[in-house]
Amino acid sequence: MRRNELDRRTFVMGSVGFGMAVLAGGMLAGCAAAEESAAAPEAPDRLEAPGSDGAESPVEAPEAALEPEAGGGRALVAVFSLSGNTLSVAERIAETTGADLFRIETTNAYPSDYDELTAQVRRENAEGFVPELAGAVPNWDEYDAVYLGHPIWWGRLPNVMRAFLLQHDLAGKAVAPFCTSGGSGIEGALADVRELYPEADLRESLALTRGSLPGALEKVQPWIGRLEF
Repeated sequence: MRRNELDRRTFVMGSVGFGMAVLAGGMLAGCAAAEESAAAPEAPDRLEAPGSDGAESPVEAPEAALEPEAGGGRALVAVFSLSGNTLSVAERIAETTGADLFRIETTNAYPSDYDELTAQVRRENAEGFVPELAGAVPNWDEYDAVYLGHPIWWGRLPNVMRAFLLQHDLAGKAVAPFCTSGGSGIEGALADVRELYPEADLRESLALTRGSLPGALEKVQPWIGRLEF
């Protein structure tokens, strides 16, 4: 991808609680074991080692500079990340491609306590609500390609990402999904995206496990080369 004439920017967006209903949102099996997924939605495991403050220890992306991949359109990396695992992948993609980076965050942070976090996400699912988003990607229509990143929660797409997708139409864009998880694949999340956008131009996805980072970041550049953006 070629860089836009402007410097690559990092945007931040937030939410202000619960309030936006989504179709079939209550059917999404979800939990929030920080940045990871669990095999059984009834009793998610603690798949991340907590830090001294009760939060997950982030994975730092290597500092090596990469030459941006050549491309013909403007690209965006849009990522939701709690612990920093998925963010480390997003940063590597942005470094490699020269794409803009948009970090999706909630204004009212998710609880750092695991049990409270799980209860909140279960409430989102049961009530059919997702967090409201306070803003949107500037000049969304100007992007031709979107790298769409998130953790896997109980094998599915986090409700925060549903809210983002309901506000950002994927029509006419090439979409490259990527995720991190404790072991679950990306298939359930891809099904959720297709439910919202049946005609979306989804390209090859990239799924990395938390335990494979940061070494697995070396898989990012070959994956980008296969996308043909």
